[in-house]
Amino acid sequence: MRRVYIGRDSIRKNSFFLIKGETYHYLKNVLRLKESDEFIGFDGSGKEYHLKIKEIKDREIFVEIIEEKEVYNPELPFNLSLYQCLPKGEKFDFIIRESTQFGIKKIVPVISKRVIVQIPEDKIENKIKRWTKIAAESSKISGRTFIPEISKPEKFKECLEDEKDYGIIFWEGEREKTIKDIIKHLNREAIFNKKINVFVGPEGGFDEEEVEMAKENGYITVSLGRRILKVETASIVCIAILIYELENL
Repeated sequence: MRRVYIGRDSIRKNSFFLIKGETYHYLKNVLRLKESDEFIGFDGSGKEYHLKIKEIKDREIFVEIIEEKEVYNPELPFNLSLYQCLPKGEKFDFIIRESTQFGIKKIVPVISKRVIVQIPEDKIENKIKRWTKIAAESSKISGRTFIPEISKPEKFKECLEDEKDYGIIFWEGEREKTIKDIIKHLNREAIFNKKINVFVGPEGGFDEEEVEMAKENGYITVSLGRRILKVETASIVCIAILIYELENL
């Protein structure tokens, strides 16, 4: 049975959903579902719904909730946020797509000193909608029922002030500390439900002033090894390694 993200803007009315917008278009024009057809829907809240189409109108679809259930929870036992300095081109799309599958809860586009990309204020809202759509598709593929929050771009200094329990900044200038070094004294109880913020730089990396600023705000610098990685590679590698080590404490 088809599994479809029904969108945060879908309206629930008792035992029905009213579906509009892109999800309406997807169900009607892409999947070509008809009245009485059934599918599985999820809305990012941690639940899945067995749904049956009751009525299709010009711009909206009414679906009946046949069954509602909490599903197997594939989410991380900690709250991991990726603070990714904006790279050029479509690399950020790739980073969202791949990191979502690992279980990231929040992705923040960061404007640091060496970030070249500039997004006009009047285009930010559409960018976030597009990025959220990419995250939703990756959540569906990986069996997640939660959709990562994609925030608006923030300046590096402001991001450092966000709430956290643990803060990590991956920096090519760090020659000693690895992920294993900084978590070897932790256990599962120490990280359960904790907020972990991770920073990854842009092309060209962070400058030393930014790194010092991060340290002053309680962040620990970590090395990814001896080789220089492309920004999109570094982001996925650091998230994968960190999650692997933390989930296996």
